[in-house]
Amino acid sequence: MSDYVTGPTTYDHLRWSASAFRGLVDDSVSIAARDTDFRAGLQSGGPDADWAMLLRYVNQWGCRISQDKTQGIASAVAAATPYLEPLSASALEFNDLRCSTLDVIERAYDALMEADGVGPTAASAILTALNPQLFVSWGAGIRDAYFPDDRPTGATYSQFLTIMRMAALSVAADARSQHGIEDPAGTLSSDLGIKPAFSLAKFIDEFNWLTLERQMTFQPEDAVAV
Repeated sequence: MSDYVTGPTTYDHLRWSASAFRGLVDDSVSIAARDTDFRAGLQSGGPDADWAMLLRYVNQWGCRISQDKTQGIASAVAAATPYLEPLSASALEFNDLRCSTLDVIERAYDALMEADGVGPTAASAILTALNPQLFVSWGAGIRDAYFPDDRPTGATYSQFLTIMRMAALSVAADARSQHGIEDPAGTLSSDLGIKPAFSLAKFIDEFNWLTLERQMTFQPEDAVAV
């Protein structure tokens, strides 16, 4: 793992990336994927499961998963769901990621990777669709920055998530101490008119994507625009 990549550490980092991201990406699919009925349908695997929406959401990350892969993905989600159910109320900034929890996350990730057409980026994106409060996606540029010499497995992803939790705690502490903000994700969502509010994990996603996938540099003067 690289010893200098930490993710965002201050609230201004997220204010900058949240503003810059909105100028590049349409939020509509991500907002739709926040719907609780959408997630419940995926997890139940019943007739209400909107697999087409899941593929639109995942393919935003540059994946090219076709509709003919749907059945395999549905089976992989069914295999991962028992691992994820105990984490349904978990959030990145509030839950301590203990070894037992990381083992569960590793198993869920690897179960998703078993599906035809699902690579490491897609597996992480499916996890964020199933629990947007806890999981953070990673693309190839993000993986290469954090783990340039490691295979993208469930074990590596769980390590990545522990680093993202440290980033979330750092941002939350900075928001509280420097800005008097107790809910940084809620405040950013309100300022940007995002309803329902995005999670801190989602805003961290955006910072990583801009800085590591798009190679954009944090601009302190732009952080005050949000």
